Amino acid sequence: MSSIVAKGLIAITRDHGVRSLSIVYGKNLFTIQDIAGTQYVALVKQGYTRVLENVEKYVILLRAFISIMNIVSDMTQSRYYTFLGEFKYNFRKKRLRYEPYVDLMKKATVRISTRTVNISSGEISKKLKKSKSGYTPELIIETFEEILRSMTDNEVR
Repeated sequence: MSSIVAKGLIAITRDHGVRSLSIVYGKNLFTIQDIAGTQYVALVKQGYTRVLENVEKYVILLRAFISIMNIVSDMTQSRYYTFLGEFKYNFRKKRLRYEPYVDLMKKATVRISTRTVNISSGEISKKLKKSKSGYTPELIIETFEEILRSMTDNEVR
């Protein structure tokens, strides 16, 4: 890994029967889609699309981000179904910062470390240590970093 801080885009969609998470980093794309209970996970890089197997950890990551975005939506009273924003990930400190647009001119900030998820928008903030279904911030960070590393790996597997 040549860079300590990774920068890119994250798009999260949460709608009736459709959930997706897309990460754009460099010239590469990771996407997971869950449409009516059917999951599809792919990594697109160097003009090649590789469908990923063993999707359970990615499904868990998707559920984690959907839950986070549900909280963001409730906090900000956003009616958006898709949230797009920039992310910064610090490999050394294992910290993710994601700033999705929640309204035309308003952003929220989601900070995830191995211990907590902090969500803030304006004066409102919320801190989470784990979800009701049991995934943890540490698992989110671990899977997210694995995805970024696979996106920068020069080998097409």
